[in-house]
Amino acid sequence: MTNGAQASAGDFPYMVSVTTGGEHICGGFIYNRDWVVTSASCVYQYLPSQIRITVAQLSLINEDPEEKIYPIYLISVFEGYDYSSGLHDIAMLQTSSPIEFSTNVNFIPYSEAKEAPSDIGTFIGWGATYEGGLATARLRSIQISFGSDCRDYGADQFYPAYMICAGGSAVDTGSPCHYDEGSPLVQNISGTVGVVGIMSKNAGCGTNFQPTIYTRMSPYYPWFNKLAGEQPTLKQLN
Repeated sequence: MTNGAQASAGDFPYMVSVTTGGEHICGGFIYNRDWVVTSASCVYQYLPSQIRITVAQLSLINEDPEEKIYPIYLISVFEGYDYSSGLHDIAMLQTSSPIEFSTNVNFIPYSEAKEAPSDIGTFIGWGATYEGGLATARLRSIQISFGSDCRDYGADQFYPAYMICAGGSAVDTGSPCHYDEGSPLVQNISGTVGVVGIMSKNAGCGTNFQPTIYTRMSPYYPWFNKLAGEQPTLKQLN
């Protein structure tokens, strides 16, 4: 992402790096001890044996104290995912063994976005810091505005019921970029931080670009519960 602030240990314990061949390709978040959520566009072409997730990671270069890699047992891409439009751009990854929770590793609940122009959220990822760049070495975060307009993408590229349009205003502190796909957009709603969307696509990063399109979490609640079961209680966040 462009202009992101570097994260510190424990800031975002739900973040995971999705990798293939040891290289970061996308972000994701921990749903529960056995499942991670990411974008379908990140993993739909891969076999489970080709994908790993890394938890408790800040640096993509240096190993962090609690960093751990988990092989993937199952990739479940949402039925109806359309690569050309990005509709239903969401997937769940089942780890081969349960994720061990700790101070720097934990799940995050999902939530319904608040999308008034005055609302803001936080986006976290290892995306490139400039257009056409490689993944950044360090996990970063930016402030994202809501109430944006993605109609310029076209009716066949933006579906408001399943997507969130956010960013692109003067209050934003940066922009998602390449390798940020699948990473979460979170909001603090009534004192609880929850994921409201995951990055799906944009038309470029930096200044003077259109807002970013995120896959909205709320339409997929039934799918999450059917496939992966319920999330832990919030008491386990403490």
